[in-house]
Amino acid sequence: MINSLDAAFLNACKNGQKEIVETLFRKGGFNVNKRDEHGHTPLFYACKKGARDVVKLLIANGADVNISDNEGISPLHGVSSGGNREIVKMLVDAGADLNAADAQGKTALIYTIVERKTEAAKFLLSLGADNSLKDSNGQTALDHAVAAGLRDLVPLLLGAGEHKDNYGNTPLHQAAYSGQSEVVQALLKQGGTDLNALNDQGETALILAVQNSNLVITELLVKAGSDVNLKLLNGSSPLHYAAAEGNVFIGEALINAGADVNLKNTDGETPLIVAAMKGRNDFTSLLIESGADIKAADNLQHSALWYATDGDFAEIARLLIEAGAGRSLI
Repeated sequence: MINSLDAAFLNACKNGQKEIVETLFRKGGFNVNKRDEHGHTPLFYACKKGARDVVKLLIANGADVNISDNEGISPLHGVSSGGNREIVKMLVDAGADLNAADAQGKTALIYTIVERKTEAAKFLLSLGADNSLKDSNGQTALDHAVAAGLRDLVPLLLGAGEHKDNYGNTPLHQAAYSGQSEVVQALLKQGGTDLNALNDQGETALILAVQNSNLVITELLVKAGSDVNLKLLNGSSPLHYAAAEGNVFIGEALINAGADVNLKNTDGETPLIVAAMKGRNDFTSLLIESGADIKAADNLQHSALWYATDGDFAEIARLLIEAGAGRSLI
């Protein structure tokens, strides 16, 4: 139950009304750490508002800097999401726990990164924030920085070492999936990154880049030495995924790097069969020119020509027939 003075004090702090806060302090009769129905304290509201002078008054009058709300969010979390370094310093100097986590395991450092407050994140690091702590998804500050594309932060966070989140993704997976080419470059430049690490789905960073048709990241990873023939759990290689997407430029990059054009997945499908199934004319032509076996059949004994005719892909059928595919449609 919040009495009228507690409510007035909360509102004054929420609105950053320094004069009213001072008047209420002189009068007294309220709880400086009173929480509302959300668990928010006057200090939390003042921090969210960015009301420096009110925060200073509250701390000077005994406000607890570590009281968190119903979701485990502390005043430091609240101000970090806004990037106010001055108030961050005030809270830390008053004893705020730099590494306290909310109900989702997110620290103040992660809050700054999620909100793309790069300078505030650097400031927290300078104060000693632990960048190795993981949230409830197993993601560290580095993972969040990679996902947000904050390339300036990545080198500062790499000291936490190579790690995987709860889904087996490394920072390189995160960067490739998010399409963050500059972050990929930063990770590769730093060294020590396992190019061929598999996540829980058996995916490499290269496969994620190919699946997203990202030529720039594909070329970066290939140039760095990623295995172009490493298969997913279903036996599909990067070239299979490139064939499915029909991205000829990515296909060329993979083939030039040594991708096996006749590699089969667990269904016995070659990249050529996949291209024919999906109606990818140009990719079919690329594979034929690159020496793909036009008569190869999958586990159902169906060839690329069979799929071309079954899908009514006349141009692909013509390409295959002119390349020497037999009359048999098996």
